Amino acid sequence: MVPTTRIEVDVSASASPSGRQWRLEGDPGAEGGPQEAASPLLVSLAADLADCPNGISFVYRALERMAEEQGWHDVVLVLDEPTIGRQVFRSGRGAPWEADVRLARDLLPGLYADGTPVRHGITETLTDLCSVALRIDLFRHDASHDSLTGLLNRRSFEELLVQSTSRSVRYGWPFALVLIDVDRFKALNDRIGHEGGDRLLRAVGAELRRSLRAGDVAARMGGDEFALILAKGDAELVTALLLRLESAVRDALEGETTSFSAGLAMAPLEATDPTELYRLADRRLYEAKRR
Repeated sequence: MVPTTRIEVDVSASASPSGRQWRLEGDPGAEGGPQEAASPLLVSLAADLADCPNGISFVYRALERMAEEQGWHDVVLVLDEPTIGRQVFRSGRGAPWEADVRLARDLLPGLYADGTPVRHGITETLTDLCSVALRIDLFRHDASHDSLTGLLNRRSFEELLVQSTSRSVRYGWPFALVLIDVDRFKALNDRIGHEGGDRLLRAVGAELRRSLRAGDVAARMGGDEFALILAKGDAELVTALLLRLESAVRDALEGETTSFSAGLAMAPLEATDPTELYRLADRRLYEAKRR
């Protein structure tokens, strides 16, 4: 068995009511620190990364295990890189800014234990593992979401539609599949330009995220077509939503107006097969656009 070496840090007991002084890199007293890294723990954390459900959970788990292994009371990790931006995490999921007034704003990237920078290879290794975990979260998000609007993409929506219809058949839970198109989008896009068209689509995405309830789902299926899964949705709910979308477009495009058409199909009342449900909503969307 590989022996575990404890990592010692220098803590000033008179610095704050909590008995710690959060020192910035370069401050007097920040020198010293650990002499050896807890390599068995880091190896174990690297293995945990493969099984962790998401990056955030991994980061907090890593800080908790590090604190337990080393006997630290308070651990803070500061990350700062272009992919994930500046991120500050505190063990116990505590608010980082409560550690000290300078913590969130001024601390350099790295690991801090009970107020003192941990200056050793352990910091670099832990930082790398946590950065990878958070980047994996971003990759997962990008793979399932539309980059322009932030809504789900077609593939993710189709998977959720299959799940929703299966639950509807099994438990009788009703939902509405709604397909939405921007009326005369091509002509509008030609007039206001592609940048204006993108602003319109982003406005639609933002309004859908604001307006939908917990449990509802929204996706951009491609071009100017959007799809929704609305729990216990009905035509009245869809009409109110379309009015909010029109208002959002006017605000985003400084008075430019447009309208929306929608097709709605109900599960399990009208169909229980996702393909048939989609076909029904699409036909009704086409009929609405011809009016």
